[in-house]
Amino acid sequence: MATPDPHPDLKALYDKENELNAQWEHDIHEARKVHYEHNKSFYQRRAELATGWTGDTQTHHPPIRDFWLTALRNEHETRKLVTKPDLGPLKSLIDIRVEWLEGFDYVLAFYFAPNEYFTNRVMRKEFYYDKTGEPTPNPSPLEMRGDRIHWKKNHILQAECHARIGTKSFFAFVSRSLAYGDAQTSEEESMEDARITEDFEMGESIRDSVQPYAMELNSKAFGLEEDGVGEEVEEDDEDIDYDME
Repeated sequence: MATPDPHPDLKALYDKENELNAQWEHDIHEARKVHYEHNKSFYQRRAELATGWTGDTQTHHPPIRDFWLTALRNEHETRKLVTKPDLGPLKSLIDIRVEWLEGFDYVLAFYFAPNEYFTNRVMRKEFYYDKTGEPTPNPSPLEMRGDRIHWKKNHILQAECHARIGTKSFFAFVSRSLAYGDAQTSEEESMEDARITEDFEMGESIRDSVQPYAMELNSKAFGLEEDGVGEEVEEDDEDIDYDME
């Protein structure tokens, strides 16, 4: 017996619901852009006071040690990115900024103080979404572009270590570039699809949680932790896999 066609009114309701939800997500995203741009001076001042760095100059001793490293480690999703080899280099992270592009596209810009590990002062990770077809509530990831990390000679081994970690490293995340359709085999396609999905989710966690809530994620530093918020994450090999293979 053939399955009856859905009632035309129900199909119209389904389409309208998708349209409304897509518009809602678009409105939220646009509001987030406006909010960030309106408060850029606050975010810059926050980074300067918390880390002690203004531009290329260290103006004072940081009142909150490892400000951004702690924020990354205390956020539920991004803590998975911070492996043991990342701890040293991430101590020099002095700011995370968002650059908004067309539609849902955006860039994360990570600023570093001079350090012993690499010469980059800024590392950028770009995220692009599919703009073809009808708008949907959840736009599909299309491509991500990472920056090359210029490791110093005495840390070449460290660079190789990050490469072996793959998705389980902050610096692998920042430097990785992938786009849908680049894979040559079905196995490569499955692996790359998983990495693209994971990196886009991590990017959104940094954009929507770590960057705007950095003080809250550091609240233990000034005695304001509440219900576990701001409580520094203990290193736990069950939660964070440091396997180098």
